[in-house]
Amino acid sequence: MNAVTLSILASHRRVAILMLAAGVLWPPGVSSQSRPVVPSGVGTIRGAVFDSVHNTPLAGAIVLIDGFARVGQTGADGRYMIDSIPPGSYRLNVSHPLLDTIGLAVMTNSLPLRPGETITLDFSLPSSGHIVSLVCPAGGASARGPAALIGQVVDPESDKPAVGSRVQLLYDEKNLFGLRVPTVREALVDSAGNYRICGLPSPVSGKLQVFRNGVSSGQVDVQIDQGTLGLRSISIMAARVAATITDSAGLTKQVYVGSARLTGRVMSKAGQPVAGARVSVMGSGFAMLTRARGDFAFDSLAAGTQSLEVRKLGFGATDKSVELSSSATTSVTVTMNDYELPAVRVDAERDKVLSDLGYADRKKAGFGFFLDGDKIRPQAPLFSEVVRGAPMLKISPGAKGNNIITSARDPNYGCVNFIVDGARWKELSPGDIDDYLRPGELSAIEVYNPSSAPPRFESPGSTKCATVVIWTVRSTNRPRKK
Repeated sequence: MNAVTLSILASHRRVAILMLAAGVLWPPGVSSQSRPVVPSGVGTIRGAVFDSVHNTPLAGAIVLIDGFARVGQTGADGRYMIDSIPPGSYRLNVSHPLLDTIGLAVMTNSLPLRPGETITLDFSLPSSGHIVSLVCPAGGASARGPAALIGQVVDPESDKPAVGSRVQLLYDEKNLFGLRVPTVREALVDSAGNYRICGLPSPVSGKLQVFRNGVSSGQVDVQIDQGTLGLRSISIMAARVAATITDSAGLTKQVYVGSARLTGRVMSKAGQPVAGARVSVMGSGFAMLTRARGDFAFDSLAAGTQSLEVRKLGFGATDKSVELSSSATTSVTVTMNDYELPAVRVDAERDKVLSDLGYADRKKAGFGFFLDGDKIRPQAPLFSEVVRGAPMLKISPGAKGNNIITSARDPNYGCVNFIVDGARWKELSPGDIDDYLRPGELSAIEVYNPSSAPPRFESPGSTKCATVVIWTVRSTNRPRKK
């Protein structure tokens, strides 16, 4: 994009703001007011920074002066002040995570400051609509809808752009027949680490995920309620480090590890701690139960944007995205959703979703045992009762009065790998899947012998195990790597 100069006449001076990443010169609401000049002494620059994207003052913005050590930071009202500035000509820079997400850098032209002078300099970000018009050319994808999602993707260790990463957004969109069907939109990350997905409907909500060199980030909730601009940045590792561990059955398997640490608490909406909730880091193989005060802690996690899934009977399954760093512990509070009956989808919608997940093709191939539609009994008391008819599985009573699901084909191990909505389910105790998964939230189930499991569902070191693949109604909100 060629640089375009725009400017407005302030009350006493003409000032332009340079937005480097967008390649435009933009003068949003800048004003300059001078007090009477004092013959000697230092000067002051003060003002406010306004966030036109969210129509609020921009708190926490840093205002820097080139060549001068003092900086100003905006408070809750968006105001800043830098005093004791020697006379001279200066450029001002404004930095804020919001600007990083948009991919914009803000800098003024050279501004003279006379001895004893106080200058009021206000900054205003461009509006959502104007930003969308800059990053999304007319026509093309923009013709599909008025909204856009933009942000940055960086490596959490180096903080450098994750160039070439693929950003994927999944959301529901109405087709010509009025049915809501899952839609996947993708974008590549450019050399500056920026991405943009144009032509989105408004309002829109969905799940965002990034893929890089065989590594995937956690899934992030994205919602554009009003206006036309959504902002979300993500971090993703360049490569995963795998470690081989041995489980209680003597079987080896690989898990992805790192040096990040995560602590947190799980609370109800009433503010009470939730004990015994199952917290899992999706896609990592790490899971644990919350203690009496609702607290939990994970070590050896991969840095970057990760997703937590929290489940407990009596509550709705809850997702929470977290930003993990190898240099500091991340703390998070998860507030559990209320349980609601899953929305009923018409057969055409359900079949379309399952087809996108590859379920229909695998069922047609016939190498496993499949349950969907009327064959799933939502009124069953337990998940284990739903799969009792699968010939590859054996349902046995456990010591604690629960049901244990084992492989009927392996008298030595009898192990079973569970995969829920594409993520591996780690049993913390035998049969605990009945404690966290309701029959009423099931869309489809696939069961395979050790020799017939599709490659995408195989677990390294667990080739003797049966595989149970479970798709819940929440699977429609899961981005899928193509």
